Amino acid sequence: MTNKKLDPVALIRKEIESLENKVEQLRERLMTDANKAIEKAKAQAERARDKLKVEQAKLGELQKKAKAKMDSRIQKQVDRAHSAVSSAKELELDAKAVMIMAKNQLAELKGDYQRAKALAKAAQDAAKSFDTKSKTAPKKAAAKKVASKPAPAKKAAVKKAPAKKAPAKKAVAKKAVAKKAPAKKVAPKSS
Repeated sequence: MTNKKLDPVALIRKEIESLENKVEQLRERLMTDANKAIEKAKAQAERARDKLKVEQAKLGELQKKAKAKMDSRIQKQVDRAHSAVSSAKELELDAKAVMIMAKNQLAELKGDYQRAKALAKAAQDAAKSFDTKSKTAPKKAAAKKVASKPAPAKKAAVKKAPAKKAPAKKAVAKKAVAKKAPAKKVAPKSS
């Protein structure tokens, strides 16, 4: 019976270990994904910065040319350069936003991992308390069995009680003999 009571605890422990392994694998996978996303965002931000520098350099050159020759064609090129610079800035901002989101996701993942770990610990504590309760339950059952055994002994004692009355009659007879004995003792003293 004890083995059957311990089987659910063993199953709970296996389930806890399985859940902990799954949480750990998920955490590692998400950490890897988050790190990849951060690296990708950093690379994208770096490319955006490089593109911004190139476009700013082109813009500088075009502005120099525009000062020398202010015609409509150069003005259009200047406008295109300005739009390229602004799009590069937007690309850099997008890369930074992706990086911030990846960091937030990493922080959430750490929080989920801590909660899962706390739940696993609570389940282990519950399994331990179940173990201690199941160990004390057989002792209580044994105590109940011991208590039930003296009851038949008392019945036997009740049955023997009438048998004790007979010795009580003998005691009365002994008292009568004792009363007679002093009479005999008195007689030897007188002689």
